[in-house]
Amino acid sequence: MKKYLTVSEMANYAGVSRRTLIYYDQINLFKPAKIGANGYRYYGIEQYFELDVILLLKNLDVSLDEIDTFLKNRNVTAVLAGFKRQKEKVDEEINKLKRLRNSLDSYITRYTTLENFDLKSITYTYREAEYFVVSDIIENFDDIDVLQVYGRFYNSVDSSDLFSGYPIGFLVDGAAFYEENFHAAPYRALVKIPTERLAHYEKQRILQRPAGYYVSGFMKDEIHYINIFNNRFRNYLKDNNLVLNGYIWELLWQDEAASEKPEDQIFEVLIPVRPAN
Repeated sequence: MKKYLTVSEMANYAGVSRRTLIYYDQINLFKPAKIGANGYRYYGIEQYFELDVILLLKNLDVSLDEIDTFLKNRNVTAVLAGFKRQKEKVDEEINKLKRLRNSLDSYITRYTTLENFDLKSITYTYREAEYFVVSDIIENFDDIDVLQVYGRFYNSVDSSDLFSGYPIGFLVDGAAFYEENFHAAPYRALVKIPTERLAHYEKQRILQRPAGYYVSGFMKDEIHYINIFNNRFRNYLKDNNLVLNGYIWELLWQDEAASEKPEDQIFEVLIPVRPAN
C-alpha cells in the first residue's frame, strides 16, 4: 500500500492547487510528512484528515491564522467556542450587508422619483411620522461659522446613517415662511434616520416630523426657482384655505451624486398644514 502522496496527488484529492499546499507549508499551517532527497514534498495518507479540517474551516470563512490556532486546540470546548465566534462574525457581516442593501434601496427610490418628478406639481397628502438627527441652529451666515457647525454635525452622525440613502436637508421655523427673505432665516441641518437607529443618539438631538397632512413639491436650488416656488406655495395655501402648522422641512433628493452643478440640486419642500378655520 502506498504510504506517501506527492503534492499533486494530495492537491488532486483536496480539490486545491499545488500552489495552495506549498503556501500552507511555507506558513507552517499544513506541512508535508517528509521532504525527499530531491526536495519534493511528500504527504502521509493520514494527513487527509487534517487537510479536511482545514478545508472545512476555510469553507466557513475562518482566517488562516485562526485555523492554525484551531488545529492546535482540538477539543469539543475549543471547537464549540471557535464556531460561536465565527457565527458572531457572520451575523455581523449579514447585518452589514442588510444595511448596505437598505441604503441601496433608499438611493434607488430617490433617483427613481427624480426620473419622474415635476417642478410644477404641488400635492396635499397625509405623511407618516419620520425621525431626524438635527444640528445646532445656524443663524450666523459667515461661511467659516457655517462650515464649523456642519463639520461638528456630520462628524457626530454615524456614517451608516449619513450615507444611508435617506435624504439630508434643512429645517426652518414656519414663522419665516411669509417673510420677504425666507431662505435667509435661521435653520438646522438634518439627516433622516430609521426608528431602529434612534437609540444611538441623545434624545435632544432627535426631532420627529409629525404624522399629518402636508403640502409638498419639488424645487431647484436656484434663486429664480426658489422665488417662483414660494409664490406658488403661498397661492396654493390661500386658494385651498390652508395655513401653515409647524416647521418647514426641505429634503435634498438630487445631490452631487447625480450632477456636478450645485444649481441642479433638487429639494422636496414639505409644509405641515391645517384648515384655516
